[in-house]
Amino acid sequence: MADASPPESLSVPMKGLVGLGVEYWRLSQWLEQNPSAGSAPARHALRRLDDFLRECELEVRGMDGRPFDPGLAVRVVDTIDDPAMPDGQAVIAETMAPMILWRGQVVKPADVVVKRKG
Repeated sequence: MADASPPESLSVPMKGLVGLGVEYWRLSQWLEQNPSAGSAPARHALRRLDDFLRECELEVRGMDGRPFDPGLAVRVVDTIDDPAMPDGQAVIAETMAPMILWRGQVVKPADVVVKRKG
């Protein structure tokens, strides 16, 4: 049996790329929160993943701190009551999983926690 050369490219399902984008975001968030744990090789790998996702025309977006609007491409997984919030206003307190866009089109909505006045 002869050795076959690897193909020049592979067809990768969007679901797999979206999953890679979510894990890239989780790793980047963890390194941001634990800067002393971020070795040069880890930061380099993160940059390479970012480059790859950009080449695939994918954008990964966290939503923390943005005003919440029911029209956003997000799935609210929890709501926190904050008496200090102004009436009628809500903000995204935490992104549990990022929004993933391909060529500006949402392919995966973000999972978020919203903070609002009870």
